[in-house]
Amino acid sequence: MTESTSTTHSTDTILSLKDIQKTFGGIHALSGVSFDLREGEVHALVGENGAGKSTLIKTITGAYVPDGGSITVGGGEYEMLTPNQARQLGIGVVYQEFNLLPDMPVAENIFLTTPPMGRWGLIDTKKRAQQAYKLLERLGAHKHINPYALVKDLTVGEQQIVEIAKALAMDAHILIMDEPSAVLPSRDMDRLYKVVRALRDEGHGIIYISHRLNEIFELADRVTVLKDGQTVATKLVAKTDEDDLVRMMVGRELTDMYPPVSTIEPGEVLLDVRDLCIENTVFDINFQVRAGEVVGLAGLGGSGRTTIARALVGLADIISGEIAYFGQPARMTAASAARAGVVLIPEDRKAFGLILDQSNRFNITLPNLPQLERWKMILKRDEWDPVIRAIDDLGVRPPNPELDSGSLSGGNQQKVVLAKWIMARPKVIIFDEPTRGIDVGAKSEIYTRMREISQQGVGIIMASSDLPEVLGMSDRILVLHEGRMAGELSREEASEEAIMKLAAVAHENGASA
Repeated sequence: MTESTSTTHSTDTILSLKDIQKTFGGIHALSGVSFDLREGEVHALVGENGAGKSTLIKTITGAYVPDGGSITVGGGEYEMLTPNQARQLGIGVVYQEFNLLPDMPVAENIFLTTPPMGRWGLIDTKKRAQQAYKLLERLGAHKHINPYALVKDLTVGEQQIVEIAKALAMDAHILIMDEPSAVLPSRDMDRLYKVVRALRDEGHGIIYISHRLNEIFELADRVTVLKDGQTVATKLVAKTDEDDLVRMMVGRELTDMYPPVSTIEPGEVLLDVRDLCIENTVFDINFQVRAGEVVGLAGLGGSGRTTIARALVGLADIISGEIAYFGQPARMTAASAARAGVVLIPEDRKAFGLILDQSNRFNITLPNLPQLERWKMILKRDEWDPVIRAIDDLGVRPPNPELDSGSLSGGNQQKVVLAKWIMARPKVIIFDEPTRGIDVGAKSEIYTRMREISQQGVGIIMASSDLPEVLGMSDRILVLHEGRMAGELSREEASEEAIMKLAAVAHENGASA
């Protein structure tokens, strides 16, 4: 492991992993990973999907028993930790998917396993609320999060702070944050950053996992890169850059993250949206999508991107206006939209794109069963061959049709979702946050495949909060502001500044506030 001198608050190591090994069915998930965390440090952990980050975190927290190596924490050296030991040693985790009870108050969630007790063995509810308030005050959230509020009434960003407070309530001195920004709207990012910095300044050691490399340079003191279950390097963030991290993560230069712009002129109008109003949140939307073009939908959180994406395939209530598919006005359900060749690759692939406990083969063929049916039967050969082709074509790893989709990394899950709809031969594909939670290498592969699909005459709508992605992939960009169309930019006119001016400001001739 390569390491530079730290400029963090302390040089005291509070967690050290040495030569950690973990194998699943003969496959090495971790092959001698070494890693250390210092007091008062934000230490970023990065790597492609499948690099070993999740396995390493589960080893630290006692969910997995390592096959070799040692863990030093709390003054002791261990061959393994149990979950209870990890908690007692002050290790806490804030997962991307929250583990909160929505119908219970904030204070009860924070002290669910460690409630303060009063006389006669009863929970001291007043003391619990007071202690919850003090924790929220430490996190700078006491003015907008009430300890008595129900979790379901909080924003996503506020729920995340409750998760952090819950870890602190268990005296966590080592805090692992697993993709904490992946579920957050842009307006909550600054609040998260302030919380992370405040915890670091208190002396906590924070392991920060993120695919968003800009966050690493915003927050982290050091960064460790994993690849293929091995430690590539640990570096001071101040002495590296994004290109260096990408090169270490993927083993190659990614100078061309986005594929070349299509030189093919857009063809016929496939989709025509006229005066569309949706669920009292989106108003008077007009646009067209032509064969062979990528149309970007940009805007701040709450601007209506996802609502429009869902309405185009019958998943959101249309109040007024018209959607014409291939020249024919229609109000479609999700099923009839799919039959017409208009499909959605959703933002949350785990909840809405895949059945996680079913195989890749099952997920890929599920919407394609009618075309595979012969004499009221589906022969395994007829199902197997196109699935193998789809997996090979998109580079799904591992390339096993019978592997449960839930066991794949985020990037490979997204490839399976894409594979099932490519098999359906759609005319229009709507991508909602196509690369959320996906590493840089898989992103590049998905962008390339999107461009190839568009050059085959498919119309693509891409709703995204990632401005470089919007700029890199879109032939035209539609900018939304508070549910209304704020403007349209050609590829030549588009820039981050131009998009943000439209997205954040209501102009007299554009959106109305």
